[in-house]
Amino acid sequence: MLPMYYEAYGLLWLSHILMPELQIAPLDVKEKPDAAEVQIESHDLTELWEKWDVGSDNFVARDGCLFFRIEDTGLFLMEHGQRIVVSPVFGADEKKVRLFILGTCMSVIMMQRGILPLHGSAVVIDGWAYAFVGHSGAGKSTLSAALAAQGYPLLTDDVVALSWDAGGRAIVSPGYPQQKLWQPSLEGFGMKQQDYATVHAEITKYAIPVQHYFHQSAVPLAGIYELVPQPDHEPGPVQLKEVSGLERLHLICSHTFRSGLVRRQGLAQWLFETASRLSASVEFSRLSRTGSNFTAFEMVERIIHHIRKGVHTGI
Repeated sequence: MLPMYYEAYGLLWLSHILMPELQIAPLDVKEKPDAAEVQIESHDLTELWEKWDVGSDNFVARDGCLFFRIEDTGLFLMEHGQRIVVSPVFGADEKKVRLFILGTCMSVIMMQRGILPLHGSAVVIDGWAYAFVGHSGAGKSTLSAALAAQGYPLLTDDVVALSWDAGGRAIVSPGYPQQKLWQPSLEGFGMKQQDYATVHAEITKYAIPVQHYFHQSAVPLAGIYELVPQPDHEPGPVQLKEVSGLERLHLICSHTFRSGLVRRQGLAQWLFETASRLSASVEFSRLSRTGSNFTAFEMVERIIHHIRKGVHTGI
């Protein structure tokens, strides 16, 4: 196929692999020579993997590059923040290959370029970006979908790309117009699973197109909410409290997307400095809920009230 120009996470990508999840770049950008900041290619990496002689390790970093292997899926190489090379195994699920490109590979490219990828979602409220971070299953995508249903546009789902504008403000760049929701969240929103395709064949997580409520430009970041579900307790009200001091640093580092790959690449100092700068720039809060009931809309009410009463006005 002819290479395609895409926009995601504040970067222009030239891909030799069809990426239907991504936004196609505007025509005027595509006509500029050497406009792409990152290339995505497909080549046989088997010989190079053997030459690197990594033994039983599936992830290895050398000289500004990160190379990893996913069993039954393929080999993936990220080079100097400028190139992703993919070598799928024969018969690999194309959706699963793209899932690793969109997640781990793009996040590593961001790290190599000094962009902080957080594991979360972000929406726009009153002209400011608010990010929701948490571990898998915490309800990040569900909460951002509930906010979007109330008229607050989605900026990104799964990976939040944080950088700095010319004035030194933290900003969130748009990801791509898709959300990924687990089956219980679909049911909570009254959506039918047969209307959506799964992210890939092995899991019951569904890809939801969100073009109609997707925000397509970078927005300054006002606050970060950590979601902490506590399903083993009796159902109770949503709790919200501020996060301060060194706890902010821990929150950022623990919710960096694929945080284990930071140290492998020798970027621990960069992460600490970025987290320190960010912790002094925006507000941090923690949202916790008990029980397994669908509480997304209750959480939306708490968040909007929290913002509107003036706690989050941006710094």
